[in-house]
Amino acid sequence: MYLVRLLGKDAEFRNEFILKMAERGIGTNVHYKPLPMHTAYKDLGFDIKDYPNSYNMYKNEISLPLHTKLKDEDVSYIIESFKDILKEM
Repeated sequence: MYLVRLLGKDAEFRNEFILKMAERGIGTNVHYKPLPMHTAYKDLGFDIKDYPNSYNMYKNEISLPLHTKLKDEDVSYIIESFKDILKEM
C-alpha cells in the first residue's frame, strides 16, 4: 500500500476522488478506518467525535495501488491520473 493524504480536503472530496480514479481504472481505497467507526466499537459506546485527531487523519487518506505486478508504465499512469484529477477537482 502507498498512502497519500489529500491535505485540506474532507471525506466527501476524498470519496469523489476515489470514484474519479476508478473511472480511469485505478483502484484506490481507504485502509485505516479509526476504531471508533467500526461497529464493534460503536456498540461499546465509542464515538468518533471523541477522537478528532483520528478522524482528521482518516478523512483525507487514500491508498494507491502498490504491488509487484505494477509496471513502470502503470506507475506513470497512476501518478499522471492522480495529478490530473486533483487539478480538475
